[in-house]
Amino acid sequence: MNKFEDTVKEMESQVEELEKDLADKSDKLDDAGKEKARALVEKTEEAIKSSIEKVKGIIDDVQEDEKLDEFLDKVKAKSMEAVDFTKNKVSELVDKVDKENKLDKLGEDIMAEFDKLKASDAFKKTADFLNDTLSKVTDYFNKPEVQDAINKAKTTTINIAEKGVEGLKKALEPKDAPVEETPVEKTPVEEEPKE
Repeated sequence: MNKFEDTVKEMESQVEELEKDLADKSDKLDDAGKEKARALVEKTEEAIKSSIEKVKGIIDDVQEDEKLDEFLDKVKAKSMEAVDFTKNKVSELVDKVDKENKLDKLGEDIMAEFDKLKASDAFKKTADFLNDTLSKVTDYFNKPEVQDAINKAKTTTINIAEKGVEGLKKALEPKDAPVEETPVEKTPVEEEPKE
């Protein structure tokens, strides 16, 4: 039963390899990641150990060497697939933590640079200038003479629009046919009281 013993040894070495892989990567994981990785490894190890026990139980029933070799090859291949799958999942957990750490670091770096920029004299001068300019613009538009000019411009625009509508009606009016007039509501223009 040399092939049987070789298969069992190979499967046991896969379990050891899986434990070593987890030990190498676990320091890169937080507690939740370590828990997930440990659970994956334990499930895979249980499946491989269960397969070894099944192989031991079946070995007496299989009589032909050819069928036994084929069966052992399949068991070994499936256990290798399980180990590779688990290693990939543990690596994915490590990669996820690495990406999150890189994003956190990038965010911290950006904020540090922004804080440096805010502390610079140029930034302060620019901010003061913008605040001063905004204040001057607001003061200008709040002056009564500016508000009067704005209101006059609105009134003139409305009058021009109304005259344009009247001219358009006359231009589109058919000469021979009686015209049914449709009443058009005029919007009263409110003038603000002058101070």
